[in-house]
Amino acid sequence: MYPRLFTLGPVTVPTYGVFAAIALLAGLALAMRTAARLRVNPDAVWNLGLVAVFAAALGSKLLLVAGHSHDFFSYPLLMLSITVPRTIDSVLTEIGLGLSAGLLYMTLKRMPWLDTFDAAAPGWALGQAILALGCFFAGCDYGRPTSLPVGVVFHSRWAALWNGTPLNVKLQPVQLYLFAVQLALCLLLLWRLPKRRQAGELAGAWMLMSGLTGFFLDFLLGDNRLMIFSGALSLTQAIDFCLVVIGALMLLEHIPARSSAS
Repeated sequence: MYPRLFTLGPVTVPTYGVFAAIALLAGLALAMRTAARLRVNPDAVWNLGLVAVFAAALGSKLLLVAGHSHDFFSYPLLMLSITVPRTIDSVLTEIGLGLSAGLLYMTLKRMPWLDTFDAAAPGWALGQAILALGCFFAGCDYGRPTSLPVGVVFHSRWAALWNGTPLNVKLQPVQLYLFAVQLALCLLLLWRLPKRRQAGELAGAWMLMSGLTGFFLDFLLGDNRLMIFSGALSLTQAIDFCLVVIGALMLLEHIPARSSAS
């Protein structure tokens, strides 16, 4: 596909980076609108998103430089650029840093956790859908070889260099499957928003359904999966399973405690 959107002299603008920026802005804009409907401060939600993204991006780069100091002094611009290949470890590190920073920010600002999660859920789903499109054009998170008509063939050597994408082979378009799933979840959550019965319902629904679909879509991914439990599951499937469990718990109806009659 098109891992490089365009090149101006020595500067290369990666397609995934542009889609990541669009996903951030679109997700935060939607989160602010849903936050207002749930009586959560929209400005606080915007700042929360920026803090989480900044912590994830800066923290992951600092860890990358610290672990590869020799490469950094040899190729500083490349190490700091967004074109550095994404790996499972780097993505999980970014998620962990962003989530930790976000939870700390919500605690310090005394934001209601469950209501804030609900406000962020549709925007998060929209952002994930846009990121999936970015991955499709960049060739990252590619699927297994397939003979089905829906298969996609990558030809860009930059996709192979940056992401290890197999070239000239028909692959499962897993990125497009994920795009469709997350976009459908976003629309479903927006439809459910005015019918919400309890705090945490929207976030729990996203975790449950996203975890379930992600668990099964993982079987269609290529050979870049990080396997655990003697190859029984991938690391991302284990995370998806945890999302399903947490989502199911959040969807349990909150029964208020009743005081016994004296």
